[in-house]
Amino acid sequence: MENIAYLTNVKSSRRRVLLRRAAGTMILLCALSVGTVFGSSVTIGSDNGSNAFPFGGPFGTNTGSDYQEAYAASDFSGPMLITGIDFFLGNGFTGSLYAGTYTLSLSVISSNIGSLSSTNLAGNIGSDDTVFEVANLKGSAPSVLTFTGTPFLYDPSLGNLLLDISITGGKGGSTAAYQDSEGVGTGIARYQNFGLNNGLGYGLVTEFDSTASMANTPEPGTLPLMACLGLVGLLVQRLRRSRA
Repeated sequence: MENIAYLTNVKSSRRRVLLRRAAGTMILLCALSVGTVFGSSVTIGSDNGSNAFPFGGPFGTNTGSDYQEAYAASDFSGPMLITGIDFFLGNGFTGSLYAGTYTLSLSVISSNIGSLSSTNLAGNIGSDDTVFEVANLKGSAPSVLTFTGTPFLYDPSLGNLLLDISITGGKGGSTAAYQDSEGVGTGIARYQNFGLNNGLGYGLVTEFDSTASMANTPEPGTLPLMACLGLVGLLVQRLRRSRA
């Protein structure tokens, strides 16, 4: 009987150790999920020069009504709830913004970012196209131009990210120019009717921010995180029972 009791205690002890390890692993995975979905920011592109498109206005007689940037999914570490988009004024540049009503929309695309159309920009937009913000811009160009709108849950496993900026009533503008990759790199591409140079490597340096709170109504992408936390709770309950 003593041997049986000893073996039972050993098995129970091993089970508790395994449960502790499992709970610890699940907690770590949940923490990583929180950091991914609700992380601080991701910056795409590098400052290799400055460009006036779109916020400084079009070149010459170009239309200047639509501007797109595509971002490679590989530059995102995981799902991200985008709550802000930032652009940075180029070094030594000042001036006025190209005044008008700017509609910023986000969507996921399956196409390679370097193979989108330069003439049919509407055809580049993904099926889940969502308006992020509508803003009226005018006046002096700020050092950091920030847009904060309806949160957009981006999952890079579903495809690349497309930012579409349409401008109505555009007028004015001057020497304002924002940091641009200027043809360098493979993680960004632009398509627009403001002037020359479309395609891979061109595009404004873009920072995507995520400042969401767990207290907000859960987005669809937070459901796996909630399930993860639920599993941790079940493991903790089993661990308590094993001690009883």
